[in-house]
Amino acid sequence: MFRDAFINEINFEGANTRKLLERVPLNDPDWTPHERSRNIEQLARHVANLYSWIPVIINQEEIDFSKGSPVPPMPEIKTNEALISYFDLKLKEALTSLENTTDEDLGKIFTMRSGEKVLRSFPKAAAIRNMALNHLVHHRGQLGVYLRLMDIPIPGMYGPSADEK
Repeated sequence: MFRDAFINEINFEGANTRKLLERVPLNDPDWTPHERSRNIEQLARHVANLYSWIPVIINQEEIDFSKGSPVPPMPEIKTNEALISYFDLKLKEALTSLENTTDEDLGKIFTMRSGEKVLRSFPKAAAIRNMALNHLVHHRGQLGVYLRLMDIPIPGMYGPSADEK
């Protein structure tokens, strides 16, 4: 039930995320709406990389942030085509991980810690929802605001956008 629902949702939301990433202008990678905000390249890279959490959550019982990031670092991305290619790869890896797991596995506990301090323990299904899917939608929304401020038309996510009417 969880596995199939996640696969369906990721296919749908992945297509929406791809549409937004296709519009990111990497010719001005340092553009930022505010001094305390990430620049557009950093935010787009983060969005493109968030599905990397899904195989980590599925394949591990625990991660320890004191040992570094559990998500592999992204390669250097200089073009929009490279950004989309990387996103497509991470999307495929996430879907493959889900296809090869079971609802029973998604019910197992996943623990995040920093050294001896446990930050959170929760079922893998909840970890995927929180660390990958909700996280992605949050930052995708931020990216949409960045594009709007840059006067770049926003694609529709759940129907036509104001730019598409």
